[in-house]
Amino acid sequence: MEYPASTTNPGITSNYKDFLLTKDTKRKQDKEYGMQMARYIQSTIGPSTNGYYFLRNERFKQNILWASGKMNVYAKFADQLQLNGKTNYVNIRWSAPLIINRIECGLVGRWMQRLEKIQVTATDPLSVKDKQNQYEQAEFVLYNRKQLEQLQQESGVPMIAPDQFVAEDKDELEEWAIAGSKTPEEIKYEMGTNDILESQGWFDALKDKCLRDSAQCGLVSAYVWMDEYGLIHIEWIKPLNAFYSYSEYDDFRDTAYRGFVKSMKVSELRRKYSTQFGGDLTEEEIFKIAQTAKEYQRYDKLMWTNEWNLAYIRPYDEWNVECIYFWLKSVDEDGMVVTKTKQNKSTLLHRSGRPIKLDENQEYVEKDKWNLYKGVYVREANVLLEWGVDNNLIRPQDPKESGNVEFPLRLYMYQNQDMRNVALPEKIEEPVEQMILARLKIQQLVAKMKPIGSMINIDAMQEVNLGLSVSGEVISPKKYYDQTGDFYYRGRDAEGNPIPVPIQELQNSGFVAQLTGLIQLYEYHYKVLKDELGEDPALITQAVQPRVTSENVQASQQQADYATDYMYDAYRYLLEDIAKCVACLLNNSVRFGAKAYRHIMQEQDVADRQFSTKFKLLPDSFEIQKFEAMLNQQIASNPEFGVYVDSFKLLRIAKEDVKLAEVMYRNAMKKMLRTQQQQKQQDVENNAQAQQQSAQLAAQAQKQIQDEKLSAEKELVAFKAQEDMKLEIIRGAFQIAAKSENPQMPTWLTPILNQLIPGITIPLAQQNQMLVQGAMAQNAQQQQGPQEAMQEGESQGQEMQEQQQMQPQ
Repeated sequence: MEYPASTTNPGITSNYKDFLLTKDTKRKQDKEYGMQMARYIQSTIGPSTNGYYFLRNERFKQNILWASGKMNVYAKFADQLQLNGKTNYVNIRWSAPLIINRIECGLVGRWMQRLEKIQVTATDPLSVKDKQNQYEQAEFVLYNRKQLEQLQQESGVPMIAPDQFVAEDKDELEEWAIAGSKTPEEIKYEMGTNDILESQGWFDALKDKCLRDSAQCGLVSAYVWMDEYGLIHIEWIKPLNAFYSYSEYDDFRDTAYRGFVKSMKVSELRRKYSTQFGGDLTEEEIFKIAQTAKEYQRYDKLMWTNEWNLAYIRPYDEWNVECIYFWLKSVDEDGMVVTKTKQNKSTLLHRSGRPIKLDENQEYVEKDKWNLYKGVYVREANVLLEWGVDNNLIRPQDPKESGNVEFPLRLYMYQNQDMRNVALPEKIEEPVEQMILARLKIQQLVAKMKPIGSMINIDAMQEVNLGLSVSGEVISPKKYYDQTGDFYYRGRDAEGNPIPVPIQELQNSGFVAQLTGLIQLYEYHYKVLKDELGEDPALITQAVQPRVTSENVQASQQQADYATDYMYDAYRYLLEDIAKCVACLLNNSVRFGAKAYRHIMQEQDVADRQFSTKFKLLPDSFEIQKFEAMLNQQIASNPEFGVYVDSFKLLRIAKEDVKLAEVMYRNAMKKMLRTQQQQKQQDVENNAQAQQQSAQLAAQAQKQIQDEKLSAEKELVAFKAQEDMKLEIIRGAFQIAAKSENPQMPTWLTPILNQLIPGITIPLAQQNQMLVQGAMAQNAQQQQGPQEAMQEGESQGQEMQEQQQMQPQ
């Protein structure tokens, strides 16, 4: 759709294609140009009953009504029950059953139990080099630790920095590389990003709203912007208020424009755009805009007075006007004039548009870049409040995408097919409608159900005569039958004709069959609902059965997650996009001097740094409980394991990253097994050494015994030889003396005999003396024995006499 050319600037047209093809930034920033773009956006999202946004919002509204249980059941089902007339004879409760609401609350409640965080990684060359240097330094210390400690001991100069990580083995080094090798800038940036998201409710309140939008509409959106104080804001945008251009991607990465409709209070409009605060709107113009608010449509319409120019409080300050916030993306020409001076040949750059004429030493250089134009338009008043290049452009930190620009409005629509998808209420609408219809039919059947009655034969009742009661009153046969169930009558009349049974009970058997059929129909459509949804909404009810183990519940829960997690993924991808924008704005906020986040990081922490963000899902309760059970079982079975691991630290880490906790657990196990193996090897070596020492001592003792035995044998042989020699000398001396006529020893033999004979005679004399003394001592002892015996007998007799005297008479 095209609008006529502007009267103030004939070159401006309303053709959106012309806007995309025009590269002149100055021309595009003309406010009249922005007015034409605002009218183009208004015509696109206008209230056309055949337009995309009208049909989309009608479907969204219907889904929201179904999910909240506020559907008009009477208007939808009264025809099918033939109860759409003015007079109805069956009273049915037309409240909508909360089937979809129950399913949605179960899914959202399960998703809210998951914990998330944003993980930040520094991607700039400086940070990558710092982390590489840290790893190499830790690896060098690991392999040269003994040498460094020896050098440190010998020189007295510290060879290992006090804050240096010292790994025990390669596994611990890899564990530290995974978890602990983050730079301080990464830690601060990650803390700042998560603090911003958490402070604005994107991990609790807004997360719940976003998940409900995903389930009800299949579209989630958020608006990220930074105010003049450098404070970052993340607003939740209602899906019905968001609009966008055509896209074939779920995350709308190829959209040319995006925006949303938002109500703005007049007081906020004045603070942003009035002349009082540096804008263009006078108070009278603001009042004209306020007249388009819904609050103005009253019988006592306010009139403009000049007193409101100076008033502190005005009666229309809290009125709301509908504004369209929109952004258009286009490629603009960024040109500069390059001038080379003639004297010193230096180069001067001057950013400007293409000049009409260039000098000889000048050159005009063109460079295309993406720009984002922001507009704020009051749709009812037809007033453009803001237009121009957005002040806070979100440009990616990745150098490869430095020329690109990101929309501050982030969108995600799962299963995007021709700009539509199937949300939860629409997915199970058919079985839910049939289940509601079955329930209404059951109400109708119960309302029309016939009570158990009786068939009474009037002719036969006339023949019945029960007589009188005790009080004399006539007994009523029907009343007697109703109270007792008995009935007495004669089978034949006075003429002998047979009388039929007067009262017969009527059974309402058709009701039971119909009710059973409707219940089976309800259960059938509930099965269809489970097939459409991909999971059983009553899974928790089934899990409380005694035979169902926790492993089966977890497996069923996992299968259910596979069927419905694409709705949760919409929040996941949206949060990841938001974090990317927050990271860019946080960098700008700190780098350009804002004080909003200086308590987290300083300018030097973000200078020349580039950070990437990634959504990280924290472990759920099943994973943490499984790891805790494994850890407790290991400590209980092997108490020595508690020396090698800090169980409290591992559990804290498991709440953030179970895989990292498992790596630390395995490394602790390896360290314990390695220590035990080293201890066993040491014990074996000690035993072998002790056995070797014992064998050596035994060998030494055996050798000493052998030496002593040999020495004794040598001494014995020498002594025997000496004695034999003595005997031979003496024997020879006596033989010589016996052969000679004059028994006299030779002179040469006399000195020898003088030396030998005393050695024989003296021991013999001593021995004889000892024998004589022993015999004398034995004779003396024999003589003394009888005397001592007699003395001992006399003393015993005296003792006996004394005892007898001491006894009483």
